[in-house]
Amino acid sequence: MTPRRLPEISLRRKRVLLVASGSISVTALPQWATLLRAHYGWSVRVCLTHSAEQLVSRNALAAVSGAPVEGPEWGAARGVVPHQELAEWPDLVIVAPAGLNFVAKCAAGMADGLALTTVITTTAPVLIAPSLPETAAGRPSVQRNLKLLEEDGYHVVAMEAVYSVHRQAMSPTGMPQLSSILKRAQQVLSEQRANGPAGS
Repeated sequence: MTPRRLPEISLRRKRVLLVASGSISVTALPQWATLLRAHYGWSVRVCLTHSAEQLVSRNALAAVSGAPVEGPEWGAARGVVPHQELAEWPDLVIVAPAGLNFVAKCAAGMADGLALTTVITTTAPVLIAPSLPETAAGRPSVQRNLKLLEEDGYHVVAMEAVYSVHRQAMSPTGMPQLSSILKRAQQVLSEQRANGPAGS
């Protein structure tokens, strides 16, 4: 993906929060954070779930984002209420990858961690980029959860074909490419400007 293929997106404060749950595709986040800062000049922060923290380096994410990585635990040592401060900070939230557990809990409104609490609390537009096992993605319960997220005002980006590390073959239910997520973000933000302020 080259910067020339990225859409033009204007954010009022130039702030993006990347939220990540556990999926091997979380390893793309350092590159994504670098690209968002370099191409758009955005400030980027990252919040990880417990499972995401097992798959990607916090030090790498902190280095490329220029900010401490948030989650999975939280405390008030900095003199702020972490989930509220983090929820109020961004102009745009991108949840990528969003695994089965995150999708289910978010659809049910279960705020049992900093990442989920922040996503449920924020009023910024939230784009959710699922990365699901192919055998699970078609389950009625999973499809219901994805539909519930859309009905609740989240913006679910269509999954794309990726190489499955487990199956050693292509899978159609992988995390969308960054360019696809940003194109959807451009559409969502344009619609919000046309229709007036809206929640996530």
